[in-house]
Amino acid sequence: MLKEKNIPAPDLEEARAINKRLRAEKVPDVTTPAGRIEMRTDAIDASKAPESLTPQDVIIPGPGPGGDLRLHVLRPPGDVRAVMVNIHGGGWVIGLPEQDDRINELTVNMCGVATVSVDYRLAPENAYPAQLEDCLAAVEWLLEHAETEFGTDRLVIAGSSAGGHLAAMTLLHLRDELRAIDRVVAASLVFGVYDVSLSIAARLATPDTPVLTAQYLQGTAETVFPIGLKSWHSPRFSPLYADLAGLPPALFTVGSLDPLLDDSLFMSERWKAAGNDAELDIWPEAPHKFFGKVPPVGKHAQARINSWLNARLDA
Repeated sequence: MLKEKNIPAPDLEEARAINKRLRAEKVPDVTTPAGRIEMRTDAIDASKAPESLTPQDVIIPGPGPGGDLRLHVLRPPGDVRAVMVNIHGGGWVIGLPEQDDRINELTVNMCGVATVSVDYRLAPENAYPAQLEDCLAAVEWLLEHAETEFGTDRLVIAGSSAGGHLAAMTLLHLRDELRAIDRVVAASLVFGVYDVSLSIAARLATPDTPVLTAQYLQGTAETVFPIGLKSWHSPRFSPLYADLAGLPPALFTVGSLDPLLDDSLFMSERWKAAGNDAELDIWPEAPHKFFGKVPPVGKHAQARINSWLNARLDA
């Protein structure tokens, strides 16, 4: 039986108050240029530099027309136990690596990993699979250079929201095309999108649902994957429908109020059914993007992910 994670009552009460405010906020229209500009500006404004670490940018050859791909790197002060590829969220259309600096800073300090965040090209200016191609270019570079640059060849693949989708797709390519899935010791998949045709919970999200609505999710899918419902079920777009055998241990993290709850429920069960290790954490009073939106719950989820990752690195 699935059971939500327990957190202290005062944090739950604070989370409920925050969610009440979030329900009153209007979500911009991601299908319009003006809406995307507003959301991209908000993502930049909300990004906070790490307090204890100095980020470094590494430019590598990329698959895009510009030829270069930026990797945003945070390193621990001591030895690097593994390199965590971090793929940011934002519905494939907004976001930047810096938005995860504070979250990644905690992981770097608690787990001794280096984080490498991919500044992938955004849709719809860059049609899918440009976003995935950039993630794969970053991983291919690390397969060749991680030992030299970081002193370890072990990888962790992590992503949130649309980044969770790209992380899952990256893992499949690591297994099938790159033949290097054995280099990956763990995957942290946070409130990800694994069925771009929209799950039941996603379709039932109302205008009062905090952070994400069905209209927003449908609009995003049609903007990024304008190929029709039948094709959306293809594993080329929706990793939920892929063969998931031979993938690394994974922790799925999602909130009880998130319209993407079903995605994590279904994906974690299919992960296990394929013979892999998988754990699923459902956090109460947690909407989408709750790490930043609802800190009273997010702080507990972050600590749990880092504890789980430490255990995987010690295994």
